[in-house]
Amino acid sequence: MKTLMITAVLATAAMTSMAHADDRHDRRCGNVQIDRWMSEAQIRDRATSLGREVREVDIDDGCYEIEGRNKDGRRIEVRFNPETGEQVSIDGDD
Repeated sequence: MKTLMITAVLATAAMTSMAHADDRHDRRCGNVQIDRWMSEAQIRDRATSLGREVREVDIDDGCYEIEGRNKDGRRIEVRFNPETGEQVSIDGDD
């Protein structure tokens, strides 16, 4: 009985972990055709308008990813949809 309970708990934990991993895929920007992408200058302007200091612009998982600093000077990585300029995610120093 104890083994069955432990197995059930582990299975639930594994499913929860997989669900969170799938959430990371929601942060991707999809497969926008390159001719529909905003220019790098436009994405820099978009990030700057949101109070971000842009230090570098990369492409990651079909998104523009900017590395820079927020208004408080903390390091951040922000992903933007390359077609709409919508902010998709933000990670940074706590």
